[in-house]
Amino acid sequence: MLEAVRSWLIKVLSKLLPSLFRLIYSNEKMLGMVDVTISSENEGLVVNCADLPDARVWLEITNLSPFTLKLTGIEAVLLWVGRAAEFRSLHCLNIKPHSKEKILIETSINELQARHIREKNQLDKPRLSVHAFFESSIRPLSKQREIQTSNFRLLNCGVA
Repeated sequence: MLEAVRSWLIKVLSKLLPSLFRLIYSNEKMLGMVDVTISSENEGLVVNCADLPDARVWLEITNLSPFTLKLTGIEAVLLWVGRAAEFRSLHCLNIKPHSKEKILIETSINELQARHIREKNQLDKPRLSVHAFFESSIRPLSKQREIQTSNFRLLNCGVA
């Protein structure tokens, strides 16, 4: 009898707790506990304007929520006096509660984009518009932000 009551109680609580957590942790509150930045270590953003031009960014994702977040995808646009490159990346990365993870996203750029960066690189600092998609045990999340950085390096992108 005691085992049946215990089993029933666990079943009921397992149904009620997610609903309770959804009420306590609103979408806005959860988004305030998640941050996406360009890594401050090493070279956060690198653009190579060589024969096969490419761009890569080290992103740091901070999860201050009490839930494990699963990063499912990232879309980013490199802005350098206009749109310079687009990144799309599908990931399956679990980010534990109260932790940070770093990921690398990369994209190839065409000659026109490389020429644009060569011509405009001294006019402004690069910005990255990031849209990250997460899943958690209580709801899906979508974090958007625009980041301006001084932590960048240009390879083979001298003034044209």
